[in-house]
Amino acid sequence: MKITVVQPPYFMGDHPDESIAEYLINEMKNVSPGALILLPEYSNAGGLSDAEREIKALPRAKIMKKEASRVAKERSAYVAINVLEERSGDYVNSTYLFDKKGEVAFVYDKIHLPPSEVALGIKYGDGACVCDLDDIRFGFMTCYDVYFNEQIEYLASQKPDVILLPGYQRGEDVNILRAQTQLIAFRCNSFVAKSSYSMDDDLHGGCSMIVSPSGKILADMGKEIGSLSAEIDPKFKHMRAAGFGGKQIRNDDFINAGLRPEIFRNGSI
Repeated sequence: MKITVVQPPYFMGDHPDESIAEYLINEMKNVSPGALILLPEYSNAGGLSDAEREIKALPRAKIMKKEASRVAKERSAYVAINVLEERSGDYVNSTYLFDKKGEVAFVYDKIHLPPSEVALGIKYGDGACVCDLDDIRFGFMTCYDVYFNEQIEYLASQKPDVILLPGYQRGEDVNILRAQTQLIAFRCNSFVAKSSYSMDDDLHGGCSMIVSPSGKILADMGKEIGSLSAEIDPKFKHMRAAGFGGKQIRNDDFINAGLRPEIFRNGSI
């Protein structure tokens, strides 16, 4: 299975949301038949930093989803796209996964919201962040979600094959971005595909990447602009010894065997 992540530039003139949306639409068209392509957070409102302009960009979500559906159907490919949209009267941050027929297979609503999204009035997701499609179990996180071990631990318990992570994280250190993505892949024993924005700053943002269940970075865009791909076996799992000299077991099972969450609940210590 081929996975492609897209990384547009964050700075694209006076109307960056329009330019970035056009850029992402063009990149979607290049997806290989049968592959999976992931776009970054806010595909319809990228490059904006004030609430008024973000709200004005909401209608573009329909255009982006329609194009994602068309490309998925024409290329018989999976397309994962994140939009800021209005749905059923609420503002939501949603990641859509389109199947190879161009149909919506799953919608993930972002669970953890930073202060800027809370102020905008975005509705919290209900917690659903896993779906099965064509014998592949997909997990979902979006941007700010990566800071919360509660979601990482839940995903690990669901044993995903591929975690899709559209992001922004414009001000985060590049070393943290890489460490976070590697940790999620290692803990969940899952491939992680992360798509974000390239910033005019060598120390922050960017780092769209594909990471293996062992935590190995298979592809990393750094500060480049464009797209990057890796061929994977979505059923591959990282195996390790169950302690020194022990038998080979799944890495996530090795960690799960030692969990003691009750120790840290209800003021036990």
